[in-house]
Amino acid sequence: MFEAKEGVNMLTKESLLFMMEMHEWLLSQWKIIDGKNVTYEVVCARYTKGDDCKIPVSVLTFWGHNRTRLEADADPLATINTVSWRSLEPSGPPLDFYLGKPEYNAAGDVVSARATLISYNFKNEKVEISGVGEDDPQSRYFEIQIADDSEHRRKADEAAHGVGVYIRTTGQEDVEGSDSVSSDIGNLVMGYILMLIYASFILSRSRPKYSHSLLGIVSVISVGLSTFSAYGFCWYIGIKFNTVVQVLILVLLGVGVDDTFVIMDSWWDCAHIESMRERMIAAVKHAGPAVTITSVTDLIAFLAGSSSSLPALQDFCYYASVGIAFDFMFQVTFVVAVAYLDTVRQQQSRADVLCCIKVGDHTGVCLGSDEEKARWTEAERGLQNRVVGTYLPRLILGSNIGKAVVLVVSAVFLALGIYGCTQLEMNYNNEWFIPSGSPFRDVMRVRDTYFGGNELPANAYFGAIDYPNEQGEVLRASEILRTNYWVVENSTSSWMEDFQQWVQGHPVYGVSWDASKQQIVPAQFYSLLKVFASTATGPRGAWQHIDNIRWNDAGDELKASRVGFRIISKSLTDGQGAIDAMDSLRGALEGVAFPWAFPFVFWESYKVMVSGITRNVAISGSAVFVLVTIMIANIQLGLLVTVAIACVDVCMMGFMPFIGVQLNGVSLICVVMAVGLSVDYSVHIAGAFLTVRCDDNEEHGGRAQRAAYALWKMGPAVVNGGTSTFIAILPAAMAVSYVFKVFFRMFFLIIFFGQWFGVFFLPVVLSFIGPDAYLDAPNLEETPEQNPLHSEHETAVAVVKPKVKRVGAEEEMKETESA
Repeated sequence: MFEAKEGVNMLTKESLLFMMEMHEWLLSQWKIIDGKNVTYEVVCARYTKGDDCKIPVSVLTFWGHNRTRLEADADPLATINTVSWRSLEPSGPPLDFYLGKPEYNAAGDVVSARATLISYNFKNEKVEISGVGEDDPQSRYFEIQIADDSEHRRKADEAAHGVGVYIRTTGQEDVEGSDSVSSDIGNLVMGYILMLIYASFILSRSRPKYSHSLLGIVSVISVGLSTFSAYGFCWYIGIKFNTVVQVLILVLLGVGVDDTFVIMDSWWDCAHIESMRERMIAAVKHAGPAVTITSVTDLIAFLAGSSSSLPALQDFCYYASVGIAFDFMFQVTFVVAVAYLDTVRQQQSRADVLCCIKVGDHTGVCLGSDEEKARWTEAERGLQNRVVGTYLPRLILGSNIGKAVVLVVSAVFLALGIYGCTQLEMNYNNEWFIPSGSPFRDVMRVRDTYFGGNELPANAYFGAIDYPNEQGEVLRASEILRTNYWVVENSTSSWMEDFQQWVQGHPVYGVSWDASKQQIVPAQFYSLLKVFASTATGPRGAWQHIDNIRWNDAGDELKASRVGFRIISKSLTDGQGAIDAMDSLRGALEGVAFPWAFPFVFWESYKVMVSGITRNVAISGSAVFVLVTIMIANIQLGLLVTVAIACVDVCMMGFMPFIGVQLNGVSLICVVMAVGLSVDYSVHIAGAFLTVRCDDNEEHGGRAQRAAYALWKMGPAVVNGGTSTFIAILPAAMAVSYVFKVFFRMFFLIIFFGQWFGVFFLPVVLSFIGPDAYLDAPNLEETPEQNPLHSEHETAVAVVKPKVKRVGAEEEMKETESA
């Protein structure tokens, strides 16, 4: 594409000669690709093997892209206005297609244009790479390098000729999009660093002997092992790696560390067990079901997503499923093993992280009774645990006002979510994947400003039909297209029409025309078609259609053909418009031909997106309901958890329009993930609710007490899990790539609504309609320190202040007294 500066006319002889110069420059280029010297002659598209390269099309077509002829023309503008464009391009786009912002005089003659373009055709012979069909690498790399070279010389060209050259290639768009994602790899590293800091901080304690920062580091390392194991395994079994799969690093980082928090919370709750080995066994026994439920539900949710008909979503879900499985395996083996060794380190009075340094028992606390140990464990939980485990239950469950506020806010969120779902748009644009600072943005600016395209090239394809006897079918397709609302007027180009006109226009072939049936005599059809396709004396339309027909291997019959047309793209304002256009064309040509255009690749995803979302969410939700019900052995609670997850999905999708996210293949991945991720925020609370019973009386209120206990027991771990997930994806907020930007916004919605409906909404609902506890569940009233709503809770969890007597190494520490 050529863009003239203000005041420069691209149709002057000087500007046209510069176009010719750039055309000759491109034809003369050669590049070393895979050790081979590749030129334009190597990568150009040809009508058939052995033919010359397809002639490029532009305003230079008036002079056959020949410098001598252009230089000899005294008035190129007059040539443009006097020579019929259709005599040169009888079936291609009109001249205006190749001119940007043309201006005309009163007589209708073109007098100037701010931009022009030359259209080149490169071959695209699919090659197999690692078992997968890929675009022709020579053509791809040649056009990318040519585009880079033109970018480097652009400023000099603008200064010398007042014209900038912008080369747009499909391969360049792919590279720019891929590079933008790769440039955000540093953000992934930052996510790991932040997670290391956060996990170490959460598991640390004020006394080095009782701190577990090292375990936080190990947990993050296990996530890294899970990620690379998933990449390696999936690659080994042949699952294609795509750009979106790179985001899996952040997904597993947020999900994986949560399991460690749950395990360690259970470990602290088992402080009354003397033996470190038995204590770790008890902790894993208590945390195991919760970790298993969340891991298996995540796994099932992603497996359900793999049933999608969108290849990118399928591949991502495969990778995510394998990653979740590896993460679970590493958490319950590697992390648990290191956690046990860490408890041995603690038993030997060694410092956290610097385990070679003995800190001595005097830096710890010698506790006597089990009650004192329980109190000390509660005190060691930290500020966050007291806020989530003590103050929050009192705030939302301690009074009817608190419950009412939670329910009203939840209703508002749901109402906004439902409304937002009605406003959700389907849309996709390759431009979103190009970084804002990329030079390729200038290329897209020129394209959109001058050649933005109110028209999209398309074709109607025919298979191996009986062409000699079904000439009318090919002609009927042309007539159908001409009357279709979405087809540009006079844009249909039919090789059959031109072929029949050619036969009728040549008296020597007149006997081959059947006037009664208005068709070529079938017996002579193929012999004449070969003459038509190869004749040098016929109109340009004769050999131009060579690209629209395909002969079989024997060369005696057609195996396929196509009729060209253009789609009105200016009416395609959103995904639904694209679906309407595609469905209209397919419906009109049903049983006759199959319409296709390159954007159909994306439009097809729009069409299956709504049904795909419904199917995937329904499958995932059903699987989660069944699994949760089986694992916690309670249908009622399984249903309540599923309702909470459904609320998260509705609000997440409903708030997408409010944060500027459209529904497309990238955001669809997050919608599928939401089911699995939101399980983590609800099922822990639900499971803890069943593990205690409480007398339902006026003083305490049984269900509210148990809901408060569930928050005390699992609330901190759930909030830590949400916080860790947010920290993991926080660096994505600074990303330049569209994929990471969308993932950050979507994950923010998932975390926010997952926390709200899991930590706020679900406990309040359980306080009203929660099911009965397990039959063997202990009585909550016997352990007031675990009940934030109990009147004796503060006294029971009073911080134990150790009274330590410093003695020699041979003496034992005395028991401490309660503060």
